[in-house]
Amino acid sequence: MSDGPRLVYVCEGGDCSEKGSVELFEELKDALKREDPSTAIRVRKYPCFGGCAHGINVVVYPDRCFYSQVKKSDIPAIVDSLTGKGPKLDRLSGKVEKDVEQITFDLLTTGF
Repeated sequence: MSDGPRLVYVCEGGDCSEKGSVELFEELKDALKREDPSTAIRVRKYPCFGGCAHGINVVVYPDRCFYSQVKKSDIPAIVDSLTGKGPKLDRLSGKVEKDVEQITFDLLTTGF
């Protein structure tokens, strides 16, 4: 894990946007702030992860969590996981191809 901040990226690509990622981004950001107003966790938009068939996709970095088929109803569990009140959400993991995950983590690690 990196010494930098934890980042949560929400895909805003075409397929994910059509499935509600723009609204999910706002709700996740708000829910995290409500849970911990002083949180150092940052929620950001990401252009596209390439896992379009499995959207909405959300990536937690540097934790290397690639969540897929995320719905608004998953937000409380994601917030709990991020704040240490709950486990990693295995039910949302492992849906995209491993090479898509690896490319995403490589790009995030190198800063692209």
